[in-house]
Amino acid sequence: MPSAPPVDVPAYIIAAVLGIVLCLWGVQLSRVIASITLASVLGYLTYIYVHKAFGSIALAILFMFIAIGIGFALGFTLFRLGLSIVFGYTLASILTKSVIGFRETALLLVLTIIFTALIYVLSKYILILLFVASGSALLFKSLVALGLAPTLSLIVIVVVATVGIYNQLKRVI
Repeated sequence: MPSAPPVDVPAYIIAAVLGIVLCLWGVQLSRVIASITLASVLGYLTYIYVHKAFGSIALAILFMFIAIGIGFALGFTLFRLGLSIVFGYTLASILTKSVIGFRETALLLVLTIIFTALIYVLSKYILILLFVASGSALLFKSLVALGLAPTLSLIVIVVVATVGIYNQLKRVI
């Protein structure tokens, strides 16, 4: 009978700490996450489309650096908008390329704008819950993997999630 694979204790401890951080300060960290993500996405897209349009690597790199700067600034100051743009583009890209099989840039742009607006409106209401749910799931899985009973793990994550929701709501309101 094969034995159970060994538990990677340091990895689960790091995951548990990350889960707690997401539960308690997810929305506050989302500004940094949004700025890095939006800067990366805008820089990449700018490079691709400028290079495609002009055929110049130097011009594409120049515009890419400008887009990265704009992405950092927008992502930090308007983090919900930044997250919405990234997720809106991702959804539109998946829908147009994978589901529909249509690769027209105009349709991609229109769908990106529609999805961005929809996600922006919804994000105000669910962003805290998403961070707390993600952090709680990560913490629960880590605690159970580290040997804590599922019932005790559930009690711990309910307490951490409650404190996290309170902590994040008091900073938003």
